[in-house]
Amino acid sequence: MADDTIWDFVNGFISGKISRSVFWEYARFKHPTHQISFHTVNALRCLTFERSEHIHDGKTER
Repeated sequence: MADDTIWDFVNGFISGKISRSVFWEYARFKHPTHQISFHTVNALRCLTFERSEHIHDGKTER
């Protein structure tokens, strides 16, 4: 997941803080989190740019 939630679960499992069964319960998709990875130039050619949005987070750029 983009917000590193899964990595937190992996760390918890590796460090022994959570069990394997708890890890899988936490890791279940509770909302859309699917990510797609394109590994070839040919795959990237399938994409078409549609739009972008400027997001202002309130922080001042230096």
